[in-house]
Amino acid sequence: MKTFLLKLMLFFSIFPLIIALGLFMPATPRVSKSLLFSKIHKDTLLKNTPTPRIIFIGGSNLSFGLNSKAIKDSLEINPINTGIHASIGLIYMMDNTLPYVQSGDIVVIAAEYEQFYGTFAYGGHELLRIIFDVAPSEWNRLRREQWINIIPEIPKYIFSKFKVTEYVNVKESDIYGVNSFNEYGDVYKHWNLEKEKFAPANAHKEQLNHAVVNELKKFRENLQKKGAFLFITYPGFQSTSFENQRKDIINVEEELKKNKFCLLGTPERYKMPDALMFNTAYHLSKEGVDYRTLLLIEDLNKAGVCKKSKVGQAGRP
Repeated sequence: MKTFLLKLMLFFSIFPLIIALGLFMPATPRVSKSLLFSKIHKDTLLKNTPTPRIIFIGGSNLSFGLNSKAIKDSLEINPINTGIHASIGLIYMMDNTLPYVQSGDIVVIAAEYEQFYGTFAYGGHELLRIIFDVAPSEWNRLRREQWINIIPEIPKYIFSKFKVTEYVNVKESDIYGVNSFNEYGDVYKHWNLEKEKFAPANAHKEQLNHAVVNELKKFRENLQKKGAFLFITYPGFQSTSFENQRKDIINVEEELKKNKFCLLGTPERYKMPDALMFNTAYHLSKEGVDYRTLLLIEDLNKAGVCKKSKVGQAGRP
């Protein structure tokens, strides 16, 4: 009986050991080559890019949707594209950017429409990877709602650490790799590739999350304290998907207007023809990138962004 109990205790002690190993093992070679590790470079840009600066916050609608060099050349302001992946969540994106903001900075949020519905803005599997693989020192930055979102992802994360395919014959993706970004933070490796077929996005099943808009208001207040300026624009979004979500998108626009955010353009203006998409409803081809960037430059000019950045530098926000 004693031997049986010892074997039973040994058997059950294996599971905590597996959990501990999975949580604290370093990132696998596959993950270390992924676009999530671009956060390190983008944080460096936030820290070291000189003023005047314009910081873009959002998911892959930005990383796959901006030509930052065109923005720099047109507005004579240094762009920082922080976009990586929508599932990191808008809340973390704002919390991660805020410590780096300087007086006079222009901050432009272009959030995917999903960020305003349900709990999407609190992050998912990609946020878990950021916290455990890319920046483990930042786990204490997460809020209760974010932990609630990512805890169910932990088993999948743990077991991935023990997959042979995570370690053997690992090749970096051309367009989803850590080196897919240019010096400003734009993904550019797909600019000369053929477009891919994909299914359009459907209407949201979740309710509009008013707490996300409240977080945007708090973020605006914190930027103002630092002498920075906040604008909100809309993602370049496939026309077919836009029509599927039209009612949801109008709800987002009305909520932003009601809370008196400084808006660049309208959702309709950034509705992109299907022919300009690359491989998702938010990822633009090179032609689409240039078109969306041109629209954004026009809207930034109308908003007097260069003038605002100079005022900020003078310490008079």
